[in-house]
Amino acid sequence: MASQETICPMCGSKNAPNMARCASCGAKIEALGPADYTEEEELARRHQQEGFEWKWAFVSFFIYIILQAVILGALPRVLPAFDPQGLPGLGISVIVWFVGGIIVGLVSPGKTFVEPAVGALFAVVPTIAFLMLITPGSPGDPEGFDPSITAYLIGGLLGVMISLFGAFIGEKIQMGARGHAKT
Repeated sequence: MASQETICPMCGSKNAPNMARCASCGAKIEALGPADYTEEEELARRHQQEGFEWKWAFVSFFIYIILQAVILGALPRVLPAFDPQGLPGLGISVIVWFVGGIIVGLVSPGKTFVEPAVGALFAVVPTIAFLMLITPGSPGDPEGFDPSITAYLIGGLLGVMISLFGAFIGEKIQMGARGHAKT
């Protein structure tokens, strides 16, 4: 059924093949295949996501939650000097979000740039809650360090953006591998 759908050239919404106008934006639509695009249009479309799959958002969420649990929960127990809320913890979390985005970008079929960011957005909530529950003096938390909720939210949104960048890199690697496989 997905192959019978017509994609709106203006907004990208999926429409039934017999629709003259897009159900989402009202633009006139025509069924276009890859052969109908000019080379310039193909180059412009190569990085556009054509749909959204919740499956990959959930996969991303679980990758982030597992990696963050290891980093924020287990690492301070193994390395008591590790500070999950300080600069080393922030640096490692940045790597977690970036690598998680790359992983999903590599393993997901097609173009999935948005799904890792949505998964990261959902994973930010329990991560922030866990970091806010760490009390001063507990393993991995230096006494007196208490970031504001705004600092947590900004850090979480930065993680979401970094995961989007990681997903883009993963997709670029995947597209390069597919291009080499065809030759």
